[in-house]
Amino acid sequence: MIDSLSYPFIIIDGTSYLYRAYYAFPFLKNVSGEPTGAIYCVLNMLSSLLSRYNPSHVAVVFDYGRVNFRNKLFKYYKIHRPFMPEDLYKQIIPLQTIIKAMGLRILVVSGVEADDTIGTLTLLRKNHVRVLISTCDKDIAQLVSEEVFLFNLISKTVFGSTEIFVKFGVFPNCFVDYLALVGDYSDNIPGIPGIGKKIAKILLCNFGNLKNIYKNLEKIYFLNIRNSKSIILTLKKNYNVALLSYQLAKIKTDVAINVSYENLIVDKPKFDILYSLFQKYEFKNWLNVLKNKKWPWKFYNKMS
Repeated sequence: MIDSLSYPFIIIDGTSYLYRAYYAFPFLKNVSGEPTGAIYCVLNMLSSLLSRYNPSHVAVVFDYGRVNFRNKLFKYYKIHRPFMPEDLYKQIIPLQTIIKAMGLRILVVSGVEADDTIGTLTLLRKNHVRVLISTCDKDIAQLVSEEVFLFNLISKTVFGSTEIFVKFGVFPNCFVDYLALVGDYSDNIPGIPGIGKKIAKILLCNFGNLKNIYKNLEKIYFLNIRNSKSIILTLKKNYNVALLSYQLAKIKTDVAINVSYENLIVDKPKFDILYSLFQKYEFKNWLNVLKNKKWPWKFYNKMS
């Protein structure tokens, strides 16, 4: 089973972790009144994942902010999403400080989303090592391949190409084309009006990708689809919308990140710094981890 495979390189969607953690422990604070719930929950989720797979290389990726190149392409991109709650925002820097002290590398790149940095990182691996991406974001499905797998943070299961197909009805290599057709409400990607999941799957099954669909519009007449004439007209009318939706959904893999695979090795934690931070934020369980000298996961660079 793919869940039992080794994954030497794990990429963690820190922003996805952060939001999920916030709503799990929204009211936790230390004696000084500082919010700590998201920090505490993220650290526990990291510990669970890394102790399970013990990777040699790890990257934790966060969004830089709300505005990126997609907002320039489409001003309504993610426009309906609320701003980050202030008490969550206050926890970002403390969380990142702790993660760094734990010996893990953090990446925050301006102008793009965390997904784009993650996509670029998948190409850094050496010797065809397997990569595991941990996130709640379904868009990451497009990155899955023979060597790249997805760890679903909600179900805590690993997805390969077959599992992606079972869940969505399309394989990873045409997942962007699928989103371009049906749109994505959560990101406010428009998609093509009237093209639902069922029609999109039929079109992709027969033509493979968005480009080939538009090259073979007249062949849609011969498919077993109701209102095929109307579908062809809709596709023609919304060609530019389809291209825009594709650009919005497509994850970049060429972000300038100025980091090498060797830079992502799991370092020895800075235990003295962690002890001070765990005291400040009153994380008793983590203080006990330090006291008992039983760190949850392996570290490889013991010279740091």
